[in-house]
Amino acid sequence: MLSEAEFNALLDTYLPKLGSRATDWHHRSSSDCNNHQQTDWPVVQTLVCDDAPQFKFLTDSIALCWVHEGRHYKKLTPYVACHQKTLDKFLDDFWDYYRDLLAYKDSPSQQRTDKLRSEFWKLFDTPSGYQQLDERKRLTLLKSSELLYVLEHPELPLHNNPAELAARTMVQRRHISYATQTLEGTQTRDTFMSLVYS
Repeated sequence: MLSEAEFNALLDTYLPKLGSRATDWHHRSSSDCNNHQQTDWPVVQTLVCDDAPQFKFLTDSIALCWVHEGRHYKKLTPYVACHQKTLDKFLDDFWDYYRDLLAYKDSPSQQRTDKLRSEFWKLFDTPSGYQQLDERKRLTLLKSSELLYVLEHPELPLHNNPAELAARTMVQRRHISYATQTLEGTQTRDTFMSLVYS
């Protein structure tokens, strides 16, 4: 495996006019390839994340975060009273369904799997009469396999909030102290953050 300096030397040799953005892209792609090829640690098979494009193809499977999906609906701002009531009712049903998924994780069964799949389609495929809500529901339906991946793998979490909070803590620390001063400082910080959030 190449060190970072050796990899950068290869980029400078074969792609000397590469900009910083493209260089960063090559670093990320190489890191992803290395992750899939390494044998010292188990390769991550499934990533629980939001629907951001940078997470595509990092792992064999992706399970989408239900909390992130719910935020799309919270952003809707209906002005008509009947649409406000429709959205409120839908959000109640959305989080009731989420709680049903949490309960399923504790005692999964084929019967409950079938019931939850059916309820998912009923919840997101039933027109409400509120156009923006129905459009948002249509977008959720396009992600049904990733949102319902937990039905095949109940050991997976339904959201990635702990990872989000960990990343936010790192960013806050970076803003306060600007950055670590040495490589050893960076490694020490990363080690302690791993211990805190493992």
